[in-house]
Amino acid sequence: MTPQTIKRRSVLKGILGTLSLPSTAFVKSAAAEKTSLDEWIGYSICDNCNQVPSCGIKFKACGNIIQSIGNWSENPRHVLCSKGLSTLQRLYNPNRLLYPMKRTNPKGSDDPGFVRCSWDEAYRIIVENLTRIKAKDGADSVMFYIGDPKEPRPPIMRLARYFGSVHLGTESSVACRAACMQAEILTWGRPSQGSMPNVKTKSFMVLASNVWSRPLGWWQSLTAAKKRGCKIIVIDTRNTKTAQFADIHLAPKVGTDAALAMGIIRVLVKENLYDKAFVDKWCHGFEELKNYCESFTPERTEEITGVPAQKIIDAARMYADGPGSFSLTSQSLTHNTNGVNNARALLLIPCILGYIDVPGGVSFPLSPKGLQACGMGLQPKFYEAKWWNAKAQKDRRLDKDFVPLWHDMMIMYNPNRLPEYIDAGKIKAFCGWGFNSFIWPQPQQYQEALKKLDFAFCADYFYRKESHRDMDLILPAAMNFERFAPFGVYGSKFAPRTPVKPLGEAKEDWRIALELGCILDDPKHFFNGDPVKACNAILKEWGAEYEAAVAALPQVSSLECRKNEPKKYEKGLLRPDGQAGFNTPTGKIELFSTRCAKFGFDGLPVYKPMMEPDGRFNLRMINGARKPYITHSKTRSDAPYLLELEACSTITMHPKDASARGLADGDRVEIFSPFGGPVKANLEVSILVPPGTIDAQYGWKGEEDTQRLVPRQWDPLSGYAPYFEVNVEVRKVGSQK
Repeated sequence: MTPQTIKRRSVLKGILGTLSLPSTAFVKSAAAEKTSLDEWIGYSICDNCNQVPSCGIKFKACGNIIQSIGNWSENPRHVLCSKGLSTLQRLYNPNRLLYPMKRTNPKGSDDPGFVRCSWDEAYRIIVENLTRIKAKDGADSVMFYIGDPKEPRPPIMRLARYFGSVHLGTESSVACRAACMQAEILTWGRPSQGSMPNVKTKSFMVLASNVWSRPLGWWQSLTAAKKRGCKIIVIDTRNTKTAQFADIHLAPKVGTDAALAMGIIRVLVKENLYDKAFVDKWCHGFEELKNYCESFTPERTEEITGVPAQKIIDAARMYADGPGSFSLTSQSLTHNTNGVNNARALLLIPCILGYIDVPGGVSFPLSPKGLQACGMGLQPKFYEAKWWNAKAQKDRRLDKDFVPLWHDMMIMYNPNRLPEYIDAGKIKAFCGWGFNSFIWPQPQQYQEALKKLDFAFCADYFYRKESHRDMDLILPAAMNFERFAPFGVYGSKFAPRTPVKPLGEAKEDWRIALELGCILDDPKHFFNGDPVKACNAILKEWGAEYEAAVAALPQVSSLECRKNEPKKYEKGLLRPDGQAGFNTPTGKIELFSTRCAKFGFDGLPVYKPMMEPDGRFNLRMINGARKPYITHSKTRSDAPYLLELEACSTITMHPKDASARGLADGDRVEIFSPFGGPVKANLEVSILVPPGTIDAQYGWKGEEDTQRLVPRQWDPLSGYAPYFEVNVEVRKVGSQK
């Protein structure tokens, strides 16, 4: 330890000494909402989906035991699905991690020999090792990682910054929706989740998403819009309920979205349906786009995508009868080796029609100034965005040559070449929260790499063998009902929590990160380890306070918000310099991306063919299909209630493909690819997928781990793997599991 760290032992003792003291926010709420002796009503937020912190939960507790949960009706997101309802069972799952655990056997041992230790000892081990490694190999040799949930990103970003490491990775920088955000930022300078149709929306496009199974009111908004006469176009390979609901369903072959977009754009240009005035004034690169799409005739586009030529023409004309909007771009668009371009190409359609930030179109709402989604850090001042974006830090990142465009745009570094970085001695230590090694293609390579680290620890809800067996420490994370931070954000509204005391010695992720920061750095930078004080440091920017928001429960509180008005690009409201236009290098919507061109990539979102079948593997796999009641690995083992709904991996195959292989609904099958297998699953025969395609579920482990089928190949713009591109073959092995 350094002398500075030794002096902070008193800080550590002070932190540990306050563990049994409830927050004043908790005390106020309990007193205000007691229903009878030792009974009280509390409020929390679900973290069991990917929109975290999201849907509100109202619970009834007796003492420190939650007896029942239900909808928090005053919360903007107040209808719990099966995932939200399962969080109570997860809370009291007897397999939970409740105490810090340290390994006693060498790495690589079949049995790590984990034994219980105190928080004092756990923090001492972490601080001694990080301090040692930093002194010898530099702060950048320590990688910080936030997996799922996204909730602890803000304090861990702050911890990494003050520790001095530029290597902060997340599940979004491995494989999630951040590549779609990358496409959006390249196009119009900001992330956008699309816009629900409103009374002025005449046409609406759903991009690769089954809106029916999505939370947050999208399906209700879509059905209401259709009743008003709004025309619905769905672009999705699969024949989902949303696709069946559409006026026109365009079902392109997997990975051909850029070609389909160019075919639609060509129709809009040829028939003079685009908004020439808007394009001339506010778009950059139209001539290049016009010339490129010229070769994408309806007939050629049909040949590439499989979408009938007349449908392409009809869809273009229908969407041009606007104003129109679109749904949230799905991560499925970007999970192939041309993914960012696939997403960018589709975004250009509403752009050239002038549907940007107009009534009924794609709105660009203004949140309270400086407020971001929790997954992006909540507030730039809190995670110190200027430090992360400074050239001195950017130049040190290991992904600079691997994904130069991503590196230039994103604070999160791309860790997909982690095995190579470890083998080269560039990464020596790993600090993880919610870490899942199965997020990567060929996960066994990452699991082997972890054995070579000098030091590693993880915080999690449960012990996860494949991800944790080579950790030196595992820390017990408090669950959503046991956490103060973060508060939920809903536009200009926010919701605090009134948690129960964590079971055992579990601590909320924010507290772990803040307490470590207090020991490794100055406690003032980390609010003396208090998550509520950290939240208040953020909320004070808008004159709000966590405790006051608790006192207002069950009502959610409001933050001062800027006025939303149409065409903000004309008024200088979309750029940090206050100038008219968009926050792009040219100040315009970039149909031709100058940022891409700067790094030697195509400025236009060009179409590129996917991997070609070689005669042995003749089915294209979509690896990551979701059922609405279960979300990937986070619910595959932790909530038996959900496993009653689905107990093992299932793949879906078209009847024609099943018949050709002598397969029937309910068969137990094996899946192979040129890169791995066999992987086992139950077969469901359905017209949900077109001929030549199967969909598979990511997140099952052991013999059902589909990530073993995916190669470590990457989209050069994002560094994402081709989860939706691999060619596979399927054969029967027995009856259903």
